[in-house]
Order: sequence, then C-alpha cells, then structure tokens
Amino acid sequence: MNTMKGTHYSMVNVGALGNFTGKTFVKEMLNTTGMEVSLGTLGVGESVPFFHHHKENEEVYIVLSGKGEFTIDGDKIAVESGSVIRIAPVASRCTHNTGNEPLIYICIQAKEGSLGGYTVTDGVIEE
Repeated sequence: MNTMKGTHYSMVNVGALGNFTGKTFVKEMLNTTGMEVSLGTLGVGESVPFFHHHKENEEVYIVLSGKGEFTIDGDKIAVESGSVIRIAPVASRCTHNTGNEPLIYICIQAKEGSLGGYTVTDGVIEE
C-alpha cells in the first residue's frame, strides 16, 4: 500500500476500487480525527455477518458498484451503483449483496450532530 504524509495531509492508495476485496478502515492510515472511512466489498450472496448500531456515529454509504439490500430497522432498501444512504446511529442495520457481482462501497462515519460547517460555510477562498 502506497502512503504519503506531509505536515497537513496524508494519502494512501488502496489500489483499484473495482478490484477491492474485503474491508479496510483507513482512520489509522490517514490519521483522521473527526471521521472514520472504510472500504468494503461483499461477494455475490454475501452479507455482513451481524446486525449492528452505533452509540454516536451516523454512517453514509456510497455504493460504487453492484446491487444490494440494506435492512434498516426491519425495512429492506434496495441499493445499486450510485446509491448514497445515511443511517442514524440508533438504527439497526445489515447489508446483503443481491446482485451477480461484488457489492463495493465506501462507508463514512462521523459523530451525529457534530458538523460545525460545510463547504459553503467552512471553506475560505484564498486570493
């Protein structure tokens, strides 16, 4: 895995995401302090092996490729490449690949209610 670190940045290359398998958390690789990002793949017919929820962190899943189903508090939600889904911390969740190819996704976790600003209000244009 290729990594670079500077005073105010860190970068890691995990390889082609279309060929990514398994699950990896990048917090330690990037030294993030306000979020967790993970990359995940579920093979054809595979599911996350457990339901879970979080104490404080909401999650946003970005589906890069494949088709699947999220079960959230008993509701079944179909997802596919391009789907983006936010899940509140207290919601019980599990993910299942329902397609004919790997389900590849990015998951971002951050403490619910902690966003103090976003691009429009937090960004500073430099001259």
